[in-house]
Amino acid sequence: MKYLSLFMILFCITVSVKAVNYAPDKKICYKQTKQGELYLHAFYPENYSPNDHRPAAVFFFGGGWVGGNPKQFYQQATHLTKLGFVCFSAEYRVKRFHKTTPFECVEDGKSAIRWVRKHASELGVNPNMIVAGGGSAGGHVAACTGVIKGHEAKGEDLTISSVPNAMILFNPVLDTTTKGYGAEKVKGREREISPCHQVHKSIPPTIIFQGTDDHTTPFENAARFDSLMFENKNRCTLIPIVGKDHGFFNSSYFRKKNTDDDYNYTMYQSEIFLWKLGYISEPSKWSYNFNSDLIYAPLQSLDYHQIRRGLKNSQIKFIKDKTGTVAFLGGSITFNKGWRNMICDYLKKKFPQTEFTFIEAGIPSEGSTSGAFRLDRDILSKGSIDLLFEEAAVNDRSPALNRSSNDRVRGMEGIVRHAMEQNPDIDIVMMHLVDPRKMDDYRNGKIPQEIVDHESVAKHYKIGSINLAKEVTDRIDHKEFTWENDFKNLHPSPFGQQVYFNSMKQFLESCYSGSIADDDKVTIRTIPTPLDAQCYSKGEFISIESAKLKKGWVYDQSWSPKKGERIRKGYSNIPVIKAANSKGYMSLDFEGRAIGINVMSGPDAGKIEYSIDKGPYQTFDLFTSNSHYQHLPRYFVLDASLSNKKKHNIRIRVSEDHNKNSKGYSCRIYSFFVNQ
Repeated sequence: MKYLSLFMILFCITVSVKAVNYAPDKKICYKQTKQGELYLHAFYPENYSPNDHRPAAVFFFGGGWVGGNPKQFYQQATHLTKLGFVCFSAEYRVKRFHKTTPFECVEDGKSAIRWVRKHASELGVNPNMIVAGGGSAGGHVAACTGVIKGHEAKGEDLTISSVPNAMILFNPVLDTTTKGYGAEKVKGREREISPCHQVHKSIPPTIIFQGTDDHTTPFENAARFDSLMFENKNRCTLIPIVGKDHGFFNSSYFRKKNTDDDYNYTMYQSEIFLWKLGYISEPSKWSYNFNSDLIYAPLQSLDYHQIRRGLKNSQIKFIKDKTGTVAFLGGSITFNKGWRNMICDYLKKKFPQTEFTFIEAGIPSEGSTSGAFRLDRDILSKGSIDLLFEEAAVNDRSPALNRSSNDRVRGMEGIVRHAMEQNPDIDIVMMHLVDPRKMDDYRNGKIPQEIVDHESVAKHYKIGSINLAKEVTDRIDHKEFTWENDFKNLHPSPFGQQVYFNSMKQFLESCYSGSIADDDKVTIRTIPTPLDAQCYSKGEFISIESAKLKKGWVYDQSWSPKKGERIRKGYSNIPVIKAANSKGYMSLDFEGRAIGINVMSGPDAGKIEYSIDKGPYQTFDLFTSNSHYQHLPRYFVLDASLSNKKKHNIRIRVSEDHNKNSKGYSCRIYSFFVNQ
């Protein structure tokens, strides 16, 4: 993998590491052994409550499995509590005091992780966010909890996993053969608890700090372990500390001869690691003296937020009424599990007395136009909405939808305006998600046009927005992570989803930071005049049963594609009106300022010709850039400039021509939509 080189000196952090008395808040017995009781030295964050659901870290001290002291990780534990962690520095059996071997050390490490997970609800800990950390032999114990199978203590409940969810390892023992450290202490069983010899798939995400001049645990072993993790598709980050020997990672608090520089650096990189996993919302603000452009402080999400009028109304409702209805409208990135689920969990924890109703209205491949026309059906018809999350920037850029700036403004304004007309005190958050084309625009000094269009609506209606497209681009260019290895795709990896959520959480925290007074009331907002008089704020659907069919147009009550053809989930066995030749036509009477069709645009999609109010026929190609590989639902606006004071008629026929990439002439309509 790609290694970072360290040629810099850290000289200052936000909190001094000197003159601090690091001491645990409590000692908790986690295990009874023949040799005596073992304790977790517990450190709690500010405003801690056993009812919390916080990430946790369990540290294991070094000492060659012979001696050592939990105090070695008091400072690291204290640091992580300032980031919201519950931390433990664990005792485990060692040869000097307990006459034991490294095998008992590994067993105790597993017992400690299992105990914390078992008692998570009593400790205020999230059982799915437990980090194992340690240095040297303690790094070996931590690594074995995540790598080595077996070696579990007898009598413990093995249905509760002893495997941590992540690992932070400081010059760990990773090879217990003669190539590494401690072979004589595990003689005859050298590979049994040797992490380098036991790497397999599904090992937790790991970061390793290793001195390049380490004479105790050679750097080569860490590099080999890192390579094996990569081969097994596990996530591992190796941070070489150039020119450093063993034990570099402790500050002068624990090792008087050490400076604080390497401690600061390892904690900085640990924060980045934990932030990428979603265990902390933002890394700390660190100050540096740099001699390298490879290391720098991470960016701050708040720089990409437009708060505008904020979310005061929803805050008042959630707190005073103790009920809240929150809706999510967007495409596949809203539909898929990820940031949306995290937002729901965040709101439930932020307002624990509030009974929430969540409405999920994400539909893959759909943007602001479809959102405007289905808003009433999918969201507003279900009751008054207090908070609406809206994303459409990715699909509004899609060549397959072929949206103009006018379309995008009309669609987004239609969503916002319609929602405000139904509930003038609604709070709305608009999100601009990332895709490679937006990244290219930003890198070329341009603001993506779809974001310009959507932001014009957000500014006009004074609603908040989060520019995740710019934030992700800047963070990648800032080398905090990569698109290929971390974000991975237009549909983000779990890490990418976490990046989205972290920023959204910061936005919500900013909006919900103030207190609510007894006399605070929701504000009924005045709705401004429209940006575009033709915006889709009165969208509704018309059933295909209202159409008149002539010569070749037929009603199919349960249409499905041919065997072997792909189709978007949920669109098989649906009623459609369809035709595949130019002999006949369909006719529809309607009222409204705009008329459009919902079609299944597949590999055989043809072209249509349509006439409104007996006007000249116009041609529209139903085949899109994505039609070749599956049948996709598409919203096509055919005319958005009609008079809403009269009745209209549209006549549609199949063209004798078709797209050169299409396999046929088909038209399949499953609904009409109008803007009144």
